[in-house]
Amino acid sequence: MQADARKPLVAAAIFGVAGDVLLRGGMWRLGFVIWIAGLVVCAFVIGREATTGRNLLLCGTLLAAIGLVWRDSPILYAVDLLSVLCTGALLVWVGSGKSLGQLTIIESVRAAVLAALNAVGGAAGVLQQAVAREGDTAPVDSRRARALTIGAILAAPPLIIVTSLLTSSDKVFEGLIDRIGNFLATDALQHTLIALLLAWITAGLLRAVLGGTMRGLVPEVRTPSVPFLTVSVGLYALIAVLALFLVTQAQVLFGGADFLRETAGLTVAAYAREGFFQLVVASGVVLATLIIAEWLLDPNDASGRRRYQVAGSVLLALVSALLVSAVVRILLYVGEFGLSIDRAFACAVMVWVVVALVVFAATTLRGRADRFAPTTLIATIVWVALLNVVNLEAIVVRVNVARAQRGESFDVAYHAKLSADALPALLAAAPRMMPVDCQALSDALTKRWSEKLADKQEGGIDWRSRSVPLAYARSWHAGGAPICKSP
Repeated sequence: MQADARKPLVAAAIFGVAGDVLLRGGMWRLGFVIWIAGLVVCAFVIGREATTGRNLLLCGTLLAAIGLVWRDSPILYAVDLLSVLCTGALLVWVGSGKSLGQLTIIESVRAAVLAALNAVGGAAGVLQQAVAREGDTAPVDSRRARALTIGAILAAPPLIIVTSLLTSSDKVFEGLIDRIGNFLATDALQHTLIALLLAWITAGLLRAVLGGTMRGLVPEVRTPSVPFLTVSVGLYALIAVLALFLVTQAQVLFGGADFLRETAGLTVAAYAREGFFQLVVASGVVLATLIIAEWLLDPNDASGRRRYQVAGSVLLALVSALLVSAVVRILLYVGEFGLSIDRAFACAVMVWVVVALVVFAATTLRGRADRFAPTTLIATIVWVALLNVVNLEAIVVRVNVARAQRGESFDVAYHAKLSADALPALLAAAPRMMPVDCQALSDALTKRWSEKLADKQEGGIDWRSRSVPLAYARSWHAGGAPICKSP
């Protein structure tokens, strides 16, 4: 980019206009994927001195975007869109001269700040470079601009006269000119502003990805090098709280339902339902505290770091027990009420937390903290990919249908409101259900998808908001095939 500032400037103009067209379809799905794919290809073509880290992140950004059309679940939509933003921020960070091997948690935060700053102000650097490059040809450009202005003035009278004559001679052409005039009078300003905004953001981010990032505005943050005594307060307090909590869990385990009713007035089902999410989040907070504590420590304080490793090992053991309690609760809940997409995703988050804890134990607690963030990044990429492959909503359907076949209740209204990801599993399972449940599910699905596919924002009537599961749903609904077997 340093060699030719015009290329990212022209690319930004093209993708500004393309973005105005592709991102207007409602939800960012197919149109957004096409736009991101174009940006990735552009970065590969324009980029000079490409690094392995940048190429991997470009491919990762494209794969994360593809997840938006591969799945229809709102939860996976949020995960995939966040993945696109995160990999984009890391691309800007790598463009500042860093490598993925230097990634830390603090640098991850710095990457987000760098990306935001370059999106807001990076285009100014592109324009400055373009102006500086064209400085020598300014007199020539000035003469060209003057010649074009005079030509436009001379061309205006005959153009207006001929257009007026043609519109009066043909109603079809007159309608076309009227539509063009209405567009210029009403929508042109809005389209122009959106295209300019997208072009500005694209120019700044493209410049940053290709090595021109505004790195000086975000200085590197260094550890304050505090003694272990400072961080020990929080670590030991967490150990005490977790130990106390696990004592109560042991009482519940041995006391059972009678203990819960006598002490808290809860049933086993209510106990399981109320605590699972909190336990998963608490485990993540403890992990984050350990990471921050390690960063705060003095790198040269060998004794303090040994004590930190001991305290960290104890906390990891307690958090592991905490997660075991969370698993027990979710099993109790599913056995009583069945599985929901929220709890299935919470289980997936718990799997990520477990993996992060294992990586933390294998890296940071063994004196190799520099390997924690890169390894966790790889694990997170694999985790997001698996979420898109396994189809959480289909798992929810299979678990709950299996319960229904054992005589448990089946919530037809809930399952009919799931996204298009669940539809193939529901259609496959419906003939095996009780006739009453099957007919109720058939009616609910028909009504749900009739309403959804008629809604431009939700149903993806606009091709730019289409996805693979939505295409399947549209095909099934248009076919009108029966769901239940004939009696």
